[in-house]
Amino acid sequence: MEAHVGHHQDSRGGLDLPLSMLIAQVHSALNAQARAILAHFGPLNLAQWRIVRLVGTDIARTSTQVRKIIGLDKSQLSKELNALVSHGYITTRTYERDRRQQVLELTPLGREALDRLLPVLTIRHDHLMNALRPEHRAMIREALAALEEAAQKTDFGIKAALEKAEP
Repeated sequence: MEAHVGHHQDSRGGLDLPLSMLIAQVHSALNAQARAILAHFGPLNLAQWRIVRLVGTDIARTSTQVRKIIGLDKSQLSKELNALVSHGYITTRTYERDRRQQVLELTPLGREALDRLLPVLTIRHDHLMNALRPEHRAMIREALAALEEAAQKTDFGIKAALEKAEP
């Protein structure tokens, strides 16, 4: 059973929500906010803009790096990369050391889009960080890292509960 935190009410009348649901709510709100901002910058969806940002700021240069950072599966990443190529925002070429990967580069159109978008995203980032007290900023990063590590494990004493839950 998940730990319950916060004093949020669910739609059924007042029960505290599990941590994973609270995180999902925040994630959903952040994505909605980002989509509203991005609507002013052209036809690309949120995943495509994230790819442009990662490639354009040299955080990620290969398809595998992008996929791991933004959490897309291989088929979804392929779809998004194909759209970016067809819209003229990026180019791809096979990575010589690992032919399963692609090296990604922004085109002049992609660079122009990033140059227009990055200042806005920086203002948004500052807005979000200003919603947290300084001590919470470090704490939340540390807590999210710990949760990410814990989420990698599936063997943490639930075998008996899983067996009882099987039909």
